[in-house]
Amino acid sequence: MPPKAAAAGTAEPTEGREVFSPDGTITRVISKQVKTAASAAAVKATAAEVTALQNTGPSASRFDMVIVGDGYTASQTGLLRQHAQAKWNEIAATAPWNKYRQLINVWLVNVRSNQSGVDNDPSPGINRDTALDMRFFCEGLERLLCLNESKAKAYAAQAPGVDAIVAVGNTTKYGGAGYPSLATASGGNAQSGRIAIHELGHSVGGLADEYDTPGTTYPGGEPREPNVTTDPRGAKWASYLGRNTPDGGVIGAYQGGRYYERGIYRPSQDSLMRNINKPFNLIGLIAMERAISSKIS
Repeated sequence: MPPKAAAAGTAEPTEGREVFSPDGTITRVISKQVKTAASAAAVKATAAEVTALQNTGPSASRFDMVIVGDGYTASQTGLLRQHAQAKWNEIAATAPWNKYRQLINVWLVNVRSNQSGVDNDPSPGINRDTALDMRFFCEGLERLLCLNESKAKAYAAQAPGVDAIVAVGNTTKYGGAGYPSLATASGGNAQSGRIAIHELGHSVGGLADEYDTPGTTYPGGEPREPNVTTDPRGAKWASYLGRNTPDGGVIGAYQGGRYYERGIYRPSQDSLMRNINKPFNLIGLIAMERAISSKIS
């Protein structure tokens, strides 16, 4: 995902996008997109029907997840619901979401598009008239599934509450992307839900990526995220050192993370923030639990 504003004394890499491979590995590419005044401007969304996939209580005392769709026509409302339900089921089966499943509201915004599908599917040059402008081959990368973030947020705002946003596209092709405010995933692809779960680690838990780029050295001060540190002893998570972690092994200080190979350390060898086919490590799990539970009373 593109990095958020840096804390004092922290070096941030140039804005980039995460690229996900079906084998679970993640790489990062520098963004070439130029934000225009039109894309940055406030967007008004057409009124859309909002239904509950799951309503567990008032939004003031619940975590509210909102799912929006793109490339679903008026006659494909049922297909959108099917895809949205499948993505929520996958998220809800993953720790720590499974712990709070019965305390989370899940809202589906039935965004209607004029045409079915997403741009550049299956190949570049195929354009479709959709509400959120979803497209493959974003940044020239085949499986990077981008959209108009402002439009997606405007539609999501029609839900009773918004604590996290997942945007699903009407496609069976594997792909997804991360934004500061939301995650995208292919609605009809069974593997793409893992992308959304990883991106919720960023947007909900404030977690850093734990993968690295070979040959790079971290140049900054102590990062703000709870799961990376410049301290080779791992003092940031000292009380958990040596404890078993759900992604395998024990909590320690493993060099590499936050896009750099050297000079920065992560808590475990291979967690969800490094490989989307893994679970969160213990430090990430704790951060996610705190973030989710803070919205629940």
